Amino acid sequence: MTASRPLVVIGGGPAGMASAIEAARAGLNPTLIDESLRLGGQVYRQPPEAFHVADAPRLGPDFARGERLRAEFAEVADRVELLSGTSVLGVWPDREILWARDERSGVLRAERLIIAGGAYDRPVPFPGWTLPGVMTAGGIQVLLKTMRVRPGQRALVAGTGLLILNVAHRLHELGVEVACVLDAGDPPWACGEFPSEWGEWDFLDDARVHLQDLTSAGIPLLPNHTIFEAHGRDELNGATYGPVDRETWRALKDRQQRIDVDLVVEGFGFVPNTELTTLAGCRHHYTPELGGWVPLRDDLMQTTISGIFAVGDGAGIGGVLAALEEGRVAGITAAEQSGTISPDEAERRRAGSLERLRSLGAMRAVLNEVSRLRPGLLDLVGPETLACRCEEVTFAEVQEAMNQGASDLQAVKLLTRLGMGPCQGRNCAPQVGMHLCRATGQTPEAVGRINPRPPVKPVTLGALAAMEGILGSAAADPLDAVGGGAS
Repeated sequence: MTASRPLVVIGGGPAGMASAIEAARAGLNPTLIDESLRLGGQVYRQPPEAFHVADAPRLGPDFARGERLRAEFAEVADRVELLSGTSVLGVWPDREILWARDERSGVLRAERLIIAGGAYDRPVPFPGWTLPGVMTAGGIQVLLKTMRVRPGQRALVAGTGLLILNVAHRLHELGVEVACVLDAGDPPWACGEFPSEWGEWDFLDDARVHLQDLTSAGIPLLPNHTIFEAHGRDELNGATYGPVDRETWRALKDRQQRIDVDLVVEGFGFVPNTELTTLAGCRHHYTPELGGWVPLRDDLMQTTISGIFAVGDGAGIGGVLAALEEGRVAGITAAEQSGTISPDEAERRRAGSLERLRSLGAMRAVLNEVSRLRPGLLDLVGPETLACRCEEVTFAEVQEAMNQGASDLQAVKLLTRLGMGPCQGRNCAPQVGMHLCRATGQTPEAVGRINPRPPVKPVTLGALAAMEGILGSAAADPLDAVGGGAS
């Protein structure tokens, strides 16, 4: 028989942890599944267990906040079944979950399911973007937070939004020479000010510290500038950058300049990870200010599939503060639906989080508009620029597919193998989708998505052969389990 759990939470980042904490406090015994060995997700990522933290303040405020959340979790840990180091390979509309760990796999069923899948970096392609030495902001943060290593000697940081200030500041603290920080937009903080009407000063104080320390170190922040090209043969040795048009962000290449660097960091925001909500059959809609395709939800984080919730950046880019509150709302609501707390008690427990989400929404709306990608960035690519690094598909091949009649992402995939590599389109689909919209004049809805298929994470045949709990599930055997999912 397929094992059943009253509540399963997928994802051990801030949203998933908050969901499990509130559900446990309300009397449920949730199961928390996380791919990492240690809880915290990307923002609250911990150093490896073998590392000793001698000076915690040097790890930054995110580490301290993560420790406070982990302390909350420790208070209810005896009521939470934690499956760490476990990948979720697929989810079905009846809330069956295919998981794998080491050389084992299995199927379990959730009476209620909270998906906190997080997000992944949105790289913007440009000539040389796949050279060793060019990294995304998220990749840099992994190195800084887990290993405290210097990924280069001299860096150029390019992108948009507050994240690039954080990354540049952390690199500078570790002794990397940051040549300059390029923001393709024209954010209000470029002149050192944060609008008072935003509120949420605890959050903005971090950004103010980053900006002040960069300014004190003589590191310039150049608005309406971006990287044009990365140079090198087998590794990065320089970059070309310059100003962009204020409205379209089209590169003004007659004013470009070259700089010698061995590290380029690009941070153009994030894309919600909607693979599992898609496989679960949840309806999605395209909302650019939230990062692209996101699941439809009500005010209590419930999706269009009964018993399935979506929270955190995987349901729309909103930042860690919003992710925490969304997770709390979903955990409390799951407990209410299970009958462990009354509707009146659930309403009382949710009230503070819902109010905080309304407050955060006003600030996030401004930040999302400042950081929204403009179509001019697509002009950076050339015919031989790689669109899909996994399958080495160039933009010339994408154009040839379009010449043959491909007008959506699925058709481009069939003609070029774009999105058929290990990342299943995570790196290429959002950017090529924008390219198709611009080239064809179609809407994102018409261009569509690259459909995810289980297993959404790599798994060995040996692990699938050792599948547990398959009897009585929707799949009759392991191959059916891998072949299932949303159509």
